[in-house]
Amino acid sequence: MKFKGNITRLALVLIALCWISSCDLQEANENPNAVSEVNVDVLLPATQANMTWAIGDFASQSASSFVQYMTGTLNVQFNISTYEYLPANFQTTWNNHFYAGAMMDLKTIIDLSNGPGGSAHYRGVAKIQMAILLGYLVDLWGDVPFSQALDLATYPQPAYDSGAELYQEVFRMLDEGIADLSGQSTFSPSRNDLVFPAATETAWRANSRTRWIKTANAFKARFHNHLSKVDPTGSAQQALQAIQAGTFVNNAEEMKVSFGNTPDAGGPWFGFLLGTFGQNNISVTQEFIDFLENRVQPGVDDPRLPFYVSTNSNGNYVGTPNGGTNVTNRSILGPYVNSPQAPTNIITYAEVKFIEAEANLRLGQFDQAAAAFNAAVKASIQRVTGGSDAAYEAIFASETGATIQVNGVEKLFTEKYIDMFLQTEAWADWRRSIPARAPATTSGIPNLEPAPGNLTGGAFPRRFLYPPSELDNNSANVPETSRLAKVFWDL
Repeated sequence: MKFKGNITRLALVLIALCWISSCDLQEANENPNAVSEVNVDVLLPATQANMTWAIGDFASQSASSFVQYMTGTLNVQFNISTYEYLPANFQTTWNNHFYAGAMMDLKTIIDLSNGPGGSAHYRGVAKIQMAILLGYLVDLWGDVPFSQALDLATYPQPAYDSGAELYQEVFRMLDEGIADLSGQSTFSPSRNDLVFPAATETAWRANSRTRWIKTANAFKARFHNHLSKVDPTGSAQQALQAIQAGTFVNNAEEMKVSFGNTPDAGGPWFGFLLGTFGQNNISVTQEFIDFLENRVQPGVDDPRLPFYVSTNSNGNYVGTPNGGTNVTNRSILGPYVNSPQAPTNIITYAEVKFIEAEANLRLGQFDQAAAAFNAAVKASIQRVTGGSDAAYEAIFASETGATIQVNGVEKLFTEKYIDMFLQTEAWADWRRSIPARAPATTSGIPNLEPAPGNLTGGAFPRRFLYPPSELDNNSANVPETSRLAKVFWDL
């Protein structure tokens, strides 16, 4: 069961076909990829490409505006920054990438792998991906369809499941994925695994399979940590247990996807910025540039700044004020993101160490918290810049059990915010850092100010809106639609 040919191009073509087909959740059973004649080895790369676009395309653009890495300057992106976004803005992400794009195909892989042929390893990878996507759906929208959503022939108007219940499903699927990968399988992925490719099935079993298991444990830690407001102690203990079960030990093991090193094979952010639409409609905020300039000392910037942001023609970093329009001779995103070979980070070693630090901090285990925090900052600098930075690390990665107790939460969320640049997950962290039951105008960490002229009177959005396909075709089941409604873990 080896897939031959150009996997990257096939996956991107499948995405393009879905993109232009106007498919929606109500048409997901008509997805041309989700048919029994298609083998699991052909479906897998398409699911991984769609997963990456679901996480790294419009969802990432929107989240990056909410936490003010970026600001929209025209059209939809401007509406996101001023909190005037509409249900229609989320149609493609919900339909083409999450449900009809990746999740229907993942269900097909799981169903086919349950039959004769022994594809347990494909099933394990598919369950882990399904869990990841379902977790993102809950984190971005709240309650969503799942138990009935992938069987529309039987349930044309699928019920919405509660986010809290779906999180338990996420943990169940991650555990089942680990179990599938821990056993034998007649067939395994190889080159057709876009995330952790291997030259042969034997090589994949020896190396990639372990990385998928570590990825599943990393996501268990992330999703348990999301419950920090709901159950501060229990969530910390569960997150640490997931990490102790075995996850990434360095940057080389983390989950990130890079589709190629040519413009027609780049990732979501590069593809968006390649055309004038992306370049004209979104900009790095001046506030984020100010945050990183002179961070070490006057004249010495955060070492990640030139990788995150390019200087303009005059050699300066010039952003757009949040909620403003494009300024003359502004900076564009730097090579860490704005290059064909730039990876889309799904979950990183640095994030896992930040989770470890936060969980230990909540449990009062300060020495362990400090050690994990220092490792996280160093891993971030290494991943972004390719080296270490003694001056930065002496100030921001030299915590002790005593010093981490002084403003430790602010230190942790601030450094994690810098590390998570343009990742959708950064918005989840920012929302978690807002005190429970605080007024809707209360900022998380770092402190942000809403864009001038915002639609919500200075209240910060806490979720995406359900798309028109749901409002039109499944309105009886659609729950709260307010921008200010919180997902279940965001008290």
